[in-house]
Amino acid sequence: MWLVALLGLMTAALAPIQAFAEDVEPKVSPDRIEDVPSTRPDPFPAFDNFSWRAFIALAWPARLEAAHRGEPDRSKSLADPGPRVWETFKSRYEIFQPAAQGAAAPAAWSSYGGKNPCGSNIGNDVKTLSSFDLFSDFNQAGLSPGAFVGPLVAQNRTYTRYETRVNEAEFDSIVDHEWFRRRFLPSPDHPGTFNEGSIAIKAAWRFLTDQDTPAVRRRYYVVRDAEVLDVAKTLELGLGVCSKQDVALVGLHIVVKTRYRPQGIWSSFEHVDNVPPVGTGDAREPDAKEAGAPYSYSDALAAKASPPVATGGLSALPVSATNPPKIDPQPTQVARLHPIGAETMAMNRAYWALPGVRGTVWSHYMLVATQWPTLTQPVSPQNDGAYFPGTPAQANAPAEIYQLAENGGDKDRNLANTTMETYFQDPATSCMSCHHAVSNALGRDFVAFIAQDAR
Repeated sequence: MWLVALLGLMTAALAPIQAFAEDVEPKVSPDRIEDVPSTRPDPFPAFDNFSWRAFIALAWPARLEAAHRGEPDRSKSLADPGPRVWETFKSRYEIFQPAAQGAAAPAAWSSYGGKNPCGSNIGNDVKTLSSFDLFSDFNQAGLSPGAFVGPLVAQNRTYTRYETRVNEAEFDSIVDHEWFRRRFLPSPDHPGTFNEGSIAIKAAWRFLTDQDTPAVRRRYYVVRDAEVLDVAKTLELGLGVCSKQDVALVGLHIVVKTRYRPQGIWSSFEHVDNVPPVGTGDAREPDAKEAGAPYSYSDALAAKASPPVATGGLSALPVSATNPPKIDPQPTQVARLHPIGAETMAMNRAYWALPGVRGTVWSHYMLVATQWPTLTQPVSPQNDGAYFPGTPAQANAPAEIYQLAENGGDKDRNLANTTMETYFQDPATSCMSCHHAVSNALGRDFVAFIAQDAR
């Protein structure tokens, strides 16, 4: 009966939706699914399929002309080399440009113009892992506005670096309202709403070194000769210096704001070699050891000697000018604390088996969680969307929502990406719960970085 009541509730909240068919068919395409308007008794196939379709569409090789930023090259296949669609989205540093006073307006969407944090000789069409605020791209986000927690260090003793990019719809939302200027930021009394179709991407990268053999490198999406902040040279000279470095993609967050899910559909992917598997049976994840590959963030022998650092405690203070990065940092010992859902692993296996994915680097990436709003109206700072999976924080969320969570067995379901929420792996803490607290409740529609970067 609770499912009947829940479906009735959601039909009323999302009407009219009955005419839309649920899309649960795995497919390799440069086009993502536009929306998931309804929730069935088993909602995971539809939402997890949405996540995978978005992942593939955004990982498609991109058109490289500035006039076609964010567009797939339809003459290519997913396996072809080159920058991906999401990598041609606007980066944070392109949007929030430094100026002598206040903030400079960013260059138009169809332009790679503007300053680059690695120097005037570096174009914004070059992969850049650095920031105008020295060392800020070393840290993971915290649970309060503007807060950061400790960095993540791979087993090869290099710092994981993070980048954020947005599509044209989200870029236009920021520029049209001048939210790159601090005095125009939305507030609880004057909330802002991002355009429908807005997409934000957050990526985690680890450096490749001589320890990474050609066989290991072939398991990753790799960008060669990226411009990255060089720790040793920066510490030596006292100012930001970049150098070329090969980097491997280890984690990817995708947030898509849709018509029927205005609080966004949140999808989180990571590389299968990041940490040892914890799932069993149908929920079992791939094990890097079985492929003869090392874990990026776990030393199996050390794990037997002491508990991993992945329980909510911080491995280190945030990196900053007063707490600069080390040249030879101690690796972070990471474990996944909660299993990925069996339904989600079933969708992973379905995509890994598809022609077009099988045999490519993308078959080594897995969806670890999808989260979505169940109570979508009104769109306001007071409505966290009654997110699922996870315990809804909204006090007036319908009882049926809580019952769905209980019956869905999500109390021990993984909602954390080990490369981005390393230190917050409690299922009660999730993408939507955090972003509601640090942005939506403040009138900023689940988008946190504008308040951190506006000048």
